[in-house]
Amino acid sequence: MNGEIDLELYTISIIRLNNALEKLETSQNNDDIKEMFKESCRDFEELYKDIISDLNGEEIQFNDYYLFFENGKQVFPQYIDSLKKIENEEIKEYIDSLINVFANLNKISKSFPSQQDMVK
Repeated sequence: MNGEIDLELYTISIIRLNNALEKLETSQNNDDIKEMFKESCRDFEELYKDIISDLNGEEIQFNDYYLFFENGKQVFPQYIDSLKKIENEEIKEYIDSLINVFANLNKISKSFPSQQDMVK
């Protein structure tokens, strides 16, 4: 990346994950659901790697990250809780990977300073 978060990838990933979670509740077509979780997992892992790379870089667009992590402090724990409740052996690998990525993003969000912290 170039020092700023890929919000388009994040948005697509969240939409895909939400659709997969919804289909998991209402559908029996495990192949489609499995593929959606697989793609979501891949996207979140890519996003996480990009974020780590950006945060270790010299030029960071902090404004994007402030908002992202402020939002993340609320939504990452919710996704972790939702994913932990899923009992489906066919997608367990992807669920575990998503939980791991969200846990890592949550750790970063907790330690990332807020805009108010930077102003003080």
